[in-house]
Amino acid sequence: MLRLLRRQLRLYWARPKVRPWALISPILLLLICLPLLRPLRHPDNLSDDEAVRLETVRSIVETGGLSIEPMNVPASAQVVRVDDRVYADQPPVMAILLAGPYWLMRLMGITFQKNPVLVPYLLTVIGATLPVAASAGLLYRMNRLFELSRPWRAGLALLTVLASGLVSYAVVLNPHAPAAVLVLCAAGCLIHVVQSPKPARCGGWLVLGGLSAATAITFDPAAIVLAALLALVILAIRFRPSLRIAGVLLFGIGMVPPIVLHLVAAVPTGNLVPQSVHEDLSMRPRMPSLVVTSNDGDDEDMAAPSAWLLVGKYVNRVWSALVGSHGILSHFPLVIFGFIGIFAVMHRHWPGSTKMLAIATGLGAVIIILGYCASQVQWRDAMFASRWFVVFLPFLTYWIGAWVRREHSRITWCIAGAAALFSVIVSLIGATNPYPREGFDRYTAAGALMDLVQPRHATTQGDRIASIGMH
Repeated sequence: MLRLLRRQLRLYWARPKVRPWALISPILLLLICLPLLRPLRHPDNLSDDEAVRLETVRSIVETGGLSIEPMNVPASAQVVRVDDRVYADQPPVMAILLAGPYWLMRLMGITFQKNPVLVPYLLTVIGATLPVAASAGLLYRMNRLFELSRPWRAGLALLTVLASGLVSYAVVLNPHAPAAVLVLCAAGCLIHVVQSPKPARCGGWLVLGGLSAATAITFDPAAIVLAALLALVILAIRFRPSLRIAGVLLFGIGMVPPIVLHLVAAVPTGNLVPQSVHEDLSMRPRMPSLVVTSNDGDDEDMAAPSAWLLVGKYVNRVWSALVGSHGILSHFPLVIFGFIGIFAVMHRHWPGSTKMLAIATGLGAVIIILGYCASQVQWRDAMFASRWFVVFLPFLTYWIGAWVRREHSRITWCIAGAAALFSVIVSLIGATNPYPREGFDRYTAAGALMDLVQPRHATTQGDRIASIGMH
């Protein structure tokens, strides 16, 4: 027995403990993002969303509740009033999770009052930058699905983060980037189960996948589309029918804790779904009243716009979502090759579960795009490119790996390289100012580049206090 133990210890110490190729991408991303963080570059110009979230974190730790002081947030910030209390019009789970790190900072004497720049910087690192950097290591692992060499896997992991716009939102405190990382984590758990020689023994990974998917929903409600489709993927894994149903149940069990946490935290506010989400996702169109002239010369308001006007407006919004000033393809054309990769997976030698996972990615992306285009959201509020699409863009770009492993002509490789280079450059430009308080009203890459040349800052002391969210 002692000899066997010595042999196991000898084998353990002989194995490599650090995988350099898995660490290259996360380290490079940290080197890119840490100098660009908003609290470091523009400490006096936080967006309303960041200021309200930071104030909620402060309130949880210092007062023990979610209610905030209205004087500590910008007047334009979205809040909810319940009796004599004011709450952030945001899902509360992200602020609750960030309250833990701030509690530790406060024990060490690092508070908002004493360190109004350092605390937002550290919370941004914890809430956005580190998850995005870790996603590169996760993608390196997920790329084993495509049977590529380690350098290719590391390169594709880095490219997925840099060319999908995820890196742009790694420098500001926002819910969209961590939600996208959590969706990748849920997909990674399913891929691990698919690749396991004994998938029936991977119930814990299914629970972890459900936990990640549900946490993503509590950060960004649009993730519910991807979470539902990922649950259906379990039904395509090579289990017995009874084990497939059990797998879906385990996935659902993992989803319970984040949903319960959200409900418990949101009940006092009476705001289970933020009012801003209700308004944004409402299907009632915001159409200006149309005036027509009757035969007798009097003007009367048309009761409702014509069906053709509604169809034209919807087509225009879809066009804007794809190739407009906030379009996916006008900013990240490499995503096209992600769609091509999904079709490449439909080849017959791929297992059914992998095909279902690819279909879930593409279908989820289409549903989210069409849903936001049918809603009342204003493109000015989309920030850089579109923050609403960040939740699926890295997952969609991930399928480039299926395209890479096939043979292509030199011209095709050149086109793909040009699309990748353009996407990376645009993403890095966006990382300089992805979440301005006033939003973008033009092609956002050009707007971010203009802001880089001629920065816009809060000009008054009152604006600086409100944007930081503290006295």
